[in-house]
Amino acid sequence: MRSDERADTTHIMTTSSANSPTSDAATGSMERTWLRGLVLTFTIVGALWLGMTASSRMIDACGEPAGCVTLAISKSSAIITFGALMVLLTILAMVAGRLVNAVVGVFVLGAGLTGLTLTSSAISVAIFSGASLASLAVETWVWTLPSALAVVLVFRFSGSPPDIAPRYPGESMWREYFDVEALRSGIVGVLLPLVAWLVVRTMLKGQAFGGACLGGVAVGIAFRLFAPTIQPVFAFISPILLTGAYQLFVSSRMTGDLGVLFAANAISPELRLMPMDVVAGSLTGVAIGIGWARSFRRSDTITS
Repeated sequence: MRSDERADTTHIMTTSSANSPTSDAATGSMERTWLRGLVLTFTIVGALWLGMTASSRMIDACGEPAGCVTLAISKSSAIITFGALMVLLTILAMVAGRLVNAVVGVFVLGAGLTGLTLTSSAISVAIFSGASLASLAVETWVWTLPSALAVVLVFRFSGSPPDIAPRYPGESMWREYFDVEALRSGIVGVLLPLVAWLVVRTMLKGQAFGGACLGGVAVGIAFRLFAPTIQPVFAFISPILLTGAYQLFVSSRMTGDLGVLFAANAISPELRLMPMDVVAGSLTGVAIGIGWARSFRRSDTITS
């Protein structure tokens, strides 16, 4: 073999050897992306199916899916169904969160509750079933606790989002998630009922959930922009807490027959949101808003 041929062969072998790690890394990255996409699709579809299945097990006086404890004929059955559903959805959310990130995991949780609320009763059914708006507001407010527990579990299992570095490494998660600064930033949760007040104009279920989801998106964007270094756990919870409190305040000041107010389309827009509209809209909307807001800011940590 001539010397120039040997040199060419050596150069090709050296180049191939040098490029091998890069090629392996690219292949590994593609495989991870494919796996994440598959898992995310499976968990979202599974969550939606669980939510829609659960809705058929909570029946109101009209024989339709109630979607809340207040309207359900059997309160105990509704509570058990909600409990089982939240456990299963939280597990799916933890799997999605571990393979993608915690915010996506919470979106999966909200997707399951979206499947439930979109196949359940609207506010019109609640009014003509004799339910009080105050009782619905209280149920919305009570959902703060199970929602908070589920979100905390997802974040603990999944870890911090890749673009938000922990502020207190090695310290209590309660300080990380619920310190004074995090609680103060949670005031943006009031955007959910305010946006709903602006966009909800009918008694239709789709518009009620859409208003809640848009409000959640506004909360997610605002929280991410104004509190970029804080783990967004309370961002998912505060809209539920503040909307329930706001609904209770507004409903306590309403006077007149609800049937007449309904016919005149005079019920305040934020009161047209059923409890699960608020919860599902907050979890999914805030997750979407946080994802959108990432494009407006430089990431705090480097992601792969």
